[in-house]
Amino acid sequence: MKRKNFFLNPDTRMAVALLAFFCLFLSCNSNDDNNNQVTEEPELVGQPGNPRFNLKFTNEENVDLDLHVITPDGTEISYLNPFGQGGELDVDCLCEDCPQGPNENIFWEAGTAPTGTYKYWIEYYDTCGNGGSTSSDYTLRVVRNGEVLETKTGTLSSGMTQQWTHNQQ
Repeated sequence: MKRKNFFLNPDTRMAVALLAFFCLFLSCNSNDDNNNQVTEEPELVGQPGNPRFNLKFTNEENVDLDLHVITPDGTEISYLNPFGQGGELDVDCLCEDCPQGPNENIFWEAGTAPTGTYKYWIEYYDTCGNGGSTSSDYTLRVVRNGEVLETKTGTLSSGMTQQWTHNQQ
C-alpha cells in the first residue's frame, strides 16, 4: 500500500507563506492619519476642558505660532484677547519664552461652553528673529470630555492654516 504524503508540495507551501505574510503585513499597517477618529486624550499641556483646543508645535526658538478660536457669538480668543464667552487661553508660547514648551491651549471648564459652532486655526505670527529655520510642524487637537475628536497636523512656514469648525453640543 502506497503511503500518501500529507505535507504540501513546495509551490503550495510558498503560496501559503506569502498569503500569511501579506495578511500579517496588512493588519499591522494601519493608517494613523484619520482626523476624525475619537481617541483617548494624550498628555497635553494646559487645563483640561470641554471643549479644549490644544496646539503643540516644533522649532519654538525660531517660530511663533498662535492658536485662534472664534466662539459661537463671534468672540475671538487668542494672544490678543485671552478670554471670551467663558473660554480662556491659559498657555501661550512666545518664541523662546515657552515655560511649558511649544504649546498653546484654549479651554472651557466642563459645562460652561456655549453650544454652537466654533472656528479655529493656527497663525504663523513671527520668525523670532533668530535666523534659523522658519517652518514648524504642528499638531492641533480638539478634545471633548477627555476624548480627542479631531487631530490636525501639518507644517506652517507663513500665513495661517485653513479655518476648521467644531460643533459643541
